Amino acid sequence: MSLSRLYHCFLIVIYCCLPLMGAAQESERDSLPSHSLVYVREADTYLRYFSRLIGTDITSNLDEFHHSFSQIKAGYQHDNTSLPLDAQQGSGAELMFFRAQSHMKTSKNAVAWGEACYENGQRMGISWNLNSDYKRIFPYVIADTTTLSMLREYYLFRGGYAHQLNKLALGAELSYRSTTEYRDVDPRPKNTSLDVQVRLGAGYVVSAQRMVGLTVGAGRYNQQSNVLFMNPQGNRVLYHLMGLGMQYFRFKGLQNAVKYEGSNYLIGLSTYTKNRMGLQASADLAYETVQKRLASERDVPICDAFQTTWRSDISWIGQRKQWTYKVTLNVEAVERDGQERFYDSGLTNYQQIASARPFVFQRQMMCLSVTALRRFSPLTWLIIQPNVAYEVQNTQYIMPVRQLKTAFMIPSLQMKVSRLFSKSLLSVGLQTAVGRQMHHHFVFDEPELFDKPVEMFRNNAAMQQANYCDAALEVRYDVQLIKALSSVFVQITAGHRWFDNHQKAYNTELSVGVTL
Repeated sequence: MSLSRLYHCFLIVIYCCLPLMGAAQESERDSLPSHSLVYVREADTYLRYFSRLIGTDITSNLDEFHHSFSQIKAGYQHDNTSLPLDAQQGSGAELMFFRAQSHMKTSKNAVAWGEACYENGQRMGISWNLNSDYKRIFPYVIADTTTLSMLREYYLFRGGYAHQLNKLALGAELSYRSTTEYRDVDPRPKNTSLDVQVRLGAGYVVSAQRMVGLTVGAGRYNQQSNVLFMNPQGNRVLYHLMGLGMQYFRFKGLQNAVKYEGSNYLIGLSTYTKNRMGLQASADLAYETVQKRLASERDVPICDAFQTTWRSDISWIGQRKQWTYKVTLNVEAVERDGQERFYDSGLTNYQQIASARPFVFQRQMMCLSVTALRRFSPLTWLIIQPNVAYEVQNTQYIMPVRQLKTAFMIPSLQMKVSRLFSKSLLSVGLQTAVGRQMHHHFVFDEPELFDKPVEMFRNNAAMQQANYCDAALEVRYDVQLIKALSSVFVQITAGHRWFDNHQKAYNTELSVGVTL
């Protein structure tokens, strides 16, 4: 890994931004920009850099924007890695997407918001996993020895409403996600997943500007998976993996139909100010269970995953002359336990005789960030956001002893310059990051128990222990063509990652859209 590449990318973007910086000195000679473009920049800036709370709070949407804001865009996205970080999640994706979001002030004391998304494409380079939503159900996937790509369709609909009555604010949000993935050559998995979430929120005014909020939520998750083989001469052996190369030997073979059913619950507390200034803080606790059943064997349950997630953030937002700043500390801890169920030797009407929890996944992350917005003039803004994060991940199987543990220090920097003209808005952003390994530990005892996926896990360990360097560039250009639209925009994002083991990753995205 060469830091000189990062340095050169940084210099190139700074050079490209110099004309925008210099234009601030000529602002007096420019005609005033459209108010619509001013609102577009304000909404994008506060949504991405000065949003007060993590996304679980409901009633804070009442004061998130001063004006109604809607955006629709469609585009193309492609990302790929020469050697995947986790082969079970694949090496990349290629897709077309359509996304819409809206935040509407329906009255002085009420707001409605919504989001819709559709994606159509494929996930590529997937090994030892024939299921969808890997992070939701891991490690209990059904697998085949083939490395494959899967066609994918994804839908998201989310909407909410909040209303303030004197000192009391009430709100609700409902979201619906659906994913279909399939493959039209052997092996032919077809997965259909459904995720429905409901959240209710209440806030209370405790002073002229400060509110406290409570959010509760619940949801249901379901995935149906079936694997077919049309070639009678092909490989028909399927494996039910248990984590870190372990498999459920009892059900190895033709058990090709599985289902995952789960439920989750959430509770969160927050305190925030209506004018966005001062102390903002929130914390939430979420718990989820997902059970794997063999649909081809009368829905007998064979595995369960239990996950607890705790998240918190605290921030301070202030202003000083031409500067607006935000200091934020985020903390997140995840613990996931896996349970295996053991049955008697009967061929039907299985009777459970024991259970164990040999699989553990843990993740802890802490991130400190400082965001500074400098208004050189009403036309030219500069945003600088340095961050430093420390992340620890531990994946472990108790017996036989198998463990992959890593710890990374990740300093990063984001910069964005935006320049308003009379009928257009140009924004250029740069993001850089360096991932430095602080600790690693990899143990893989008794690989002969199931030697087929051993190479994959060794590659995963090599990639997840590698130092890396990131650089990404984003350019967006908005123009006002007709009064009915705030702007029409085109946006291009390109990023690259260099690993110190000579592997590379990249991502590109091109989109066009309108703001209303």
